[in-house]
Order: sequence, then C-alpha cells, then structure tokens
Amino acid sequence: MALALGLGSLFNHHPSSANVSFELDKSTRSIRYRTVRQISTGEELCICYGSGKMWWEGPDEERPSTPVSETHEVSLFGQIGLEDDEHEPATTSSTASQTPSSRVLSNSHSKAPVLDASYKAPLWRITSSPDPKTMQLHTTRAWAMDIPPRACSPAAQILKRLVKNGSLRAGDVHPKYSIRYLRSFRKAKDVLKLPQEKYDADSMDLSLLLCLEDAHSSKDLTLLLENAFGSLHIPIRLYLVRVPTGPAPSPERLSEWSAIWPCVFLPPGAGIPAKDGVPGSDAARAMVPVDRQADAQLWSDESLVDRVRHAFRRCIATAQQARAAGELGIGVFVTNMEQDGSIAISVDAHDTRIRDAHPLRHAVLNAVRRVAHIRSQSRSSTNEEAENGQDYLLTGLTMFITHEPCVYCAMALIHSRVRSVFFLFPSPRSGGFCGAQSNASDICDGGQDGGPFCIHEQSGLNHKYEVWRWINPAELVHVQIDMHMSVDI
Repeated sequence: MALALGLGSLFNHHPSSANVSFELDKSTRSIRYRTVRQISTGEELCICYGSGKMWWEGPDEERPSTPVSETHEVSLFGQIGLEDDEHEPATTSSTASQTPSSRVLSNSHSKAPVLDASYKAPLWRITSSPDPKTMQLHTTRAWAMDIPPRACSPAAQILKRLVKNGSLRAGDVHPKYSIRYLRSFRKAKDVLKLPQEKYDADSMDLSLLLCLEDAHSSKDLTLLLENAFGSLHIPIRLYLVRVPTGPAPSPERLSEWSAIWPCVFLPPGAGIPAKDGVPGSDAARAMVPVDRQADAQLWSDESLVDRVRHAFRRCIATAQQARAAGELGIGVFVTNMEQDGSIAISVDAHDTRIRDAHPLRHAVLNAVRRVAHIRSQSRSSTNEEAENGQDYLLTGLTMFITHEPCVYCAMALIHSRVRSVFFLFPSPRSGGFCGAQSNASDICDGGQDGGPFCIHEQSGLNHKYEVWRWINPAELVHVQIDMHMSVDI
C-alpha cells in the first residue's frame, strides 16, 4: 500500500495522525504537498502511506480506532485518483496515549481526544462549525480572462445581466456556483494562470473573474462571452485561476484569502449558499464560526465547572447502580443549569432494557419520561391548562450522560427541546453527536473518535442544541464503567 512519492518519501509514515497530505496535479505531472492542520513548532511532518497495515509494523502497533471507509482511505492518500483533484484532503484523526488510571475504563475510548494544544479548558464543544482562527484555506479553480481597464465597467454590467437571467451559472440563481464573496478584478500581472502557472509580469490588463470551472465548459463559456461581449471588441481567451472556496472567516485573516484572489469577509449566513448548493437555513449554520477562545473563557469559571463535575459524578454513580443491577452501565442526570426560575428539575435515570424486556428503554428516554411526569404533576397541582407537548419537553434543561447517545436518543432530545447535552465517553459505532464520518465537511473537530453522525446540527430539523464533551474522563472516573460500543446507548 506504499506509493512512490518522490521527495515525499522524506516524510515519515503515520497511520492515523498524518499532518501532511498530497494531491496529484495531472496537468503538470507533479505532486503538491500540503499541511492538513495547524503545525506546532518543532512538530515532525508525517504523511500517511496508506491506512492498511504496513510491512514493517508489528502486530501490537496502534491502529485508528474508527473503522476506515474506502472513501476516507482515499483521502489519506491525498485524494489521488478522484475526479476533482482540487479539493483539500480531510484531516486524519489521532488519539493520545492512555494514562494508567484510564486503562481500567475501556480498551481505548477513555482517552482524551487530540485538540488544539492552546485550548486549556476541561470541556470541548462538539460542532462541525469552523474555528476562524484555525480554519484551513481551501481553494478551487475558476475561469478568468484578461481585459483592458477601459472595458471593466461595461464588462461587469454585462456579467451581472448574464448572472441575473441565468445564462452565467453564478450568484443567487445558481447558488451552487456562487462566487459573490470574490472580487471581480485583479491586476493580470499578479495572477497565477493555470495550468501553465505563469504570471504575465508585463501586462497592463486586468484579470476578470467569470465563474467556477465546473459551472461551464471552456467551449460553452467562450461561446457565451463572444455573443455577450461582441460590442467591447476584446478577444476571449480563457484561463484558469485558483480562488478560495469560501469567504474569509474573519477580518484578521482576510489578507490570507485575498493573497489567493481578492476576497471579502462576510458575517455568518450572509447569503452564502449551503453545502451541496442547496440554499436555506443550512447555509447560515454551515458558516457560523465557533469561538474556541470564548469557550475556554466560559469554562474558566471554576464554580460552573464544579457544577458540571458534580453532575457527571451523579451520572457515574447511577451507571454503577445500573451495572450492579445487570443493566448497561449508562447513567443520566437532568437539571436546570441556567437556574432561570422554572420548575426545579433533578432527575437521575439509567438504561432498563434488560429489566423491562423493552428495546426502547434507553437511559435518555427514561430520563425524558421522568421529567414529563414531574412537569405533569406540577401542572396538575396548579390546575394549569395543558399545552401541546408540555409534559414531555426538556425546554431549558441540560442533560448529562456517561456516553455519547445513539441516533435514536439524539433525535428524541431534538423532539424534547433539550437546551444542551454533556457526555464523557464517545460511542464510535453508533453515536449521534461527533459526526466522525468520511465526509470531511461534517466531521466535528475533536470528535473523530466518536459516533458517525451529527444529529444535533442536522439541517432541516426544527431544533438544535449544544453538545459538550469532558476532554479527559480519567479525571472523573475512577471506577469500572462498561464501554458498550456495539450497542445503541
């Protein structure tokens, strides 16, 4: 499974935490190497030769804990052989070594996830939203042409009309091909033209950005522009340029994006098309950044962290009781973290599928039923008129659980309108929060060792909630707790 990588063979191999990937540029018969995450000073650059077992590795060497799909395996090779060579490869995941105190908990999944080394708080937000401070700059290819400065204004007006009537695939009419975050013009002598990758150092023209490469073929675009630009009497000579795939994530990083092509900073949800070109609420969610610095500041409040510790200890005690009773060792605690003056809730629950001989008696659902009962009793005592769904909603409440819930429970929490969820251990095979799947755009940073889905941020659903994980469970858990990775939790 090793490849002949030329000078790339100077990089050592790492099966699960490579920080360098590569892509094949077929037009120049060359290999381009890129870092796939932020690199710390003094850190060795490693590349993944392949996700299978290498001939020099012994039988006991650690392998990635998450099953590797064929698509993800290809991404470890820098996506060589895929139709679109311009997409950046996914960042591979890695796990920290076990501490002696954590080995009694499970065979691998009590380890702390590998996160940004500068992040010092004990809790980490599970989200696929990008961090503007560390967000990678991805590029794609677009069509451009040179025009004299005198033709800039009329050419821009013509392009605007073509976009508006749908002839040129860009803008709101064709959101999948939107480039509205990019400036239209750049000095031609500053433009790196592909595939020749040469500058026109002596040119006095301007380079006019037209559309993304996959919006039109060269032949169709040339014909369209020859008809539209006929009155300008300028030659239509198309070439490709690299452009950022999205707007700059923050004003502070605008210069990085503009170095590729003049770009703008747009606030979250400012009309950028959604993933896969489908406009709507998912567009705003996909672009809303996460502020890790603000998150760390939130958990600098030691009294708040102590309340979380106390809640998790209740979960652990409940999980022990369940395990002693022959049930799955899963514990849940529900409470009012916000202390907003609503009904005081303090509910403990655990899994009862074995006792009740009922496949739906998950710990989360049992907790929801108990909260519903408490709120129903409170309404009965005050003779309040019942409202639709009042007896089962977790509105304003926070849930703590020992394990990442399954998809069934994650969806139940959406329907129950929970405010936030905190968990200790990931559930690699069935968890509903971490989004550890092959689609790199949906992977939650810091959740690569968890479940394959990201239900709490799923577009099209009528509720979303925050999810946090305790980074190092060994700090809290000093007793045996089952890791049931093969069952829904």
